[in-house]
Amino acid sequence: MLLQKPQQILILILLSSLLFTAGISKIDIYSLDEVKNVEAAREMIVNNDLIVPKFNGNLRTDKPPLHYYFMILSFKLFGVSPFSARLFSSLMGLFTILIVYFFTAKNINEKIGFFSGILLLSSLHFNIQMHMAVPDPYLIFILTFAGFSFYEFYENKNKLHWWLFYILIGFGILAKGPIAIVLSGFSIFLYLIMKNEFTIKTINRINPLGIFISIGIAFPWFYLVHKATNGEYTEAFFFKHNMGRFSKTMEGHGGIFLLTLVFVILGLIPFFFFLFDVKKIKKLINKNTFYLYSLCFALAVIIFFMISSTKLPNYTVPAYPWLFILLTGLVFKVSKKKRKKYLIAILIFSLLLPIGITVGLNNDKTISHLYYLGFIFFILTIGAVTALVYRTTYIKWLHVIIASWILIALLFFHIIYPKIDSYNPISMTKDVFNDKETVVGYQKFNPAFVFEFKREIPVLKTIEELELFIKNHPEGGKVITRVKKENMTDFQRIGLKEVIQAKDIFENPTTLILEF
Repeated sequence: MLLQKPQQILILILLSSLLFTAGISKIDIYSLDEVKNVEAAREMIVNNDLIVPKFNGNLRTDKPPLHYYFMILSFKLFGVSPFSARLFSSLMGLFTILIVYFFTAKNINEKIGFFSGILLLSSLHFNIQMHMAVPDPYLIFILTFAGFSFYEFYENKNKLHWWLFYILIGFGILAKGPIAIVLSGFSIFLYLIMKNEFTIKTINRINPLGIFISIGIAFPWFYLVHKATNGEYTEAFFFKHNMGRFSKTMEGHGGIFLLTLVFVILGLIPFFFFLFDVKKIKKLINKNTFYLYSLCFALAVIIFFMISSTKLPNYTVPAYPWLFILLTGLVFKVSKKKRKKYLIAILIFSLLLPIGITVGLNNDKTISHLYYLGFIFFILTIGAVTALVYRTTYIKWLHVIIASWILIALLFFHIIYPKIDSYNPISMTKDVFNDKETVVGYQKFNPAFVFEFKREIPVLKTIEELELFIKNHPEGGKVITRVKKENMTDFQRIGLKEVIQAKDIFENPTTLILEF
């Protein structure tokens, strides 16, 4: 029996709150993206400057300011910590789940709306994204809300949502830049083409001049940061971090166009297999334009990033809310015969995944002793077997699959990842530092140390600069760098002594701490 609407909302709020806040205070601000975003927000407070973002005292041109402002608010309320840095990302996840429910329930039905939210909650990749102190959770919520608003305006003739659409795009620009315009515009274009409604009359009705509302919201900050940095931010952000990422591979994150599909498949596991039922997809989109719109929005995101030269797993996450709406419709339409095939596929994947994770953990020397954590993922195997047994029982098989993946997500954030994270170079080396002692970085070093110490770390580029620095600081101190064979002789020559080494988890660089 389907739950009543208030019960559905309460369950979605409770599950979202449990999942998206799970472990957010236990995991260090360590990953490169999180560190630079969180530290930039902290430095805005220290510098009393809400316009110019900086990391380690240097201009940071990667992102606009929306997420910085939310982090600053959280820091003011709860202090500077991993919890406060990630809190609003978690809330963006909660809000995304709720709007998926409300708009899908309105345009399809409450059952599809409720399970669209639940299936989205069962995506481990979506959960990971909503745990991160980066701009993406904000962009995902804004783009999803903007997409729903356009549909309400266009199909349901709600003029208020025309205004809301363009206002949200303005905040999307402040979240991550012009990509908010590009992805929304591309999805609308695909939808109108698919409906054979891309006409002058339709364009006039949409009134694209509303984009000036969006620009009006975003322009003041971009103007102020342009003026404050003499155009340096503008040039780097728009030409390097936007056009540059699209036209060429940046920071080694490239790959063939199929890599984007791999990211999407992993994000939709375990329900991806249901997308193979092309006939059912056609029936759904012919029956209800909301399914067609969801497909078009998802395709717009996927196609754009397939073409883009720079590829990262987080780029395609804005497609997930739309894909899970479509997947939910498919799950409830699949025949018992096909259901068995899909559940067997899920079982095979659920058997291979824990084996792969166990092998992966065992192959990393730093955390090889934690290989047993991979065994926890056999919960998914048990869930898949149980679902296969109950495959003929209406809805029970789905409940089991969802429950097993939600349980894994909770265990991942509360137990598995905190255990692994405790062996990151920051955790492994922070005890060797004394409070307020002199610390300097040499060439490349792990940027997470900047946030750990909550202060700027001078960075020296040459061995001559380092030698002079040591002479000018007879009180002694520490040098943070990375292990490079060609540097070791120079370090010994200028009197540096090795204190500790700590390898990055799942990556090649090894942090080296020296003292003088």
